[in-house]
Amino acid sequence: MRRAVCAVLCATALVTTARADQFEVFLVAGQSNADGRGAVAQLKGPLEKWARPQDDVRIAYSCSKLRGPVLASRGFEPLQPGWSVAPGKARPTALPSATFGPEVSFGRGLADRLKGKQIRLIKFAEGGTSLAKDWNPAVKDRLYPTFLDFTHKSLKELTDAGHTATLRGMIWHQGESDAELPAAEYEAQLTGFIARVRTDLAAPDLRFGIGEVIDNGKRDAVRAALKATAEKVSGAFFVSATGLTSHDGGTHFDAASQIELGERFAAGMAKALEKR
Repeated sequence: MRRAVCAVLCATALVTTARADQFEVFLVAGQSNADGRGAVAQLKGPLEKWARPQDDVRIAYSCSKLRGPVLASRGFEPLQPGWSVAPGKARPTALPSATFGPEVSFGRGLADRLKGKQIRLIKFAEGGTSLAKDWNPAVKDRLYPTFLDFTHKSLKELTDAGHTATLRGMIWHQGESDAELPAAEYEAQLTGFIARVRTDLAAPDLRFGIGEVIDNGKRDAVRAALKATAEKVSGAFFVSATGLTSHDGGTHFDAASQIELGERFAAGMAKALEKR
């Protein structure tokens, strides 16, 4: 009897161990271009492959309550277009929606580059938000505490299931709402933000990708600050918007450019992770 019980327990332990995975986790955050306004309907022809779910890469997504009702994924779901919630009258009532952000090609690009690694994304973004106020860790009752809570909750979902989850990197696309700030002020705020994220998430080596906002002739200061921060902060890297196009005259990337942006983030992140 004892031998039978032991055999059952050992078999159970082996099954449990076999199901335990090691996940490399990456965060996606920022305002509207991080959340994404690329149209799913434009994923046709050469872009058609991006419209399909990616079962091997999963994402946990949530918007905030600042601009309307919270919409979120049901834990980690397959990566696909539609984890995006535009604020205002166009806010969808269910997910997946009709828009997407850089996560679609970012997640795929990481999975293709980090061979043998299992990729999970945690995305928390909200359009029309500023770093000076909404994302500022020093400002209560705005985005930063909710961002931390959602990140911790999502990580806990993985570890509660017996998996190991390690935060490796974060990509950030934001700045349009802070375009009127002096470059030095935005740079100081973003530098402080990166430091707080690394401290509060206990990830001192977190690689941090900084995306460039589109040049509409009125964003010189914030564009300069984004690039300067990436050059000065250890473990950070810059992703250029050169050659990318918008669908609305200079703010929101169109579908093809969102795909290219995500691929640039993936390439930058993979390179940054090599520098350990």
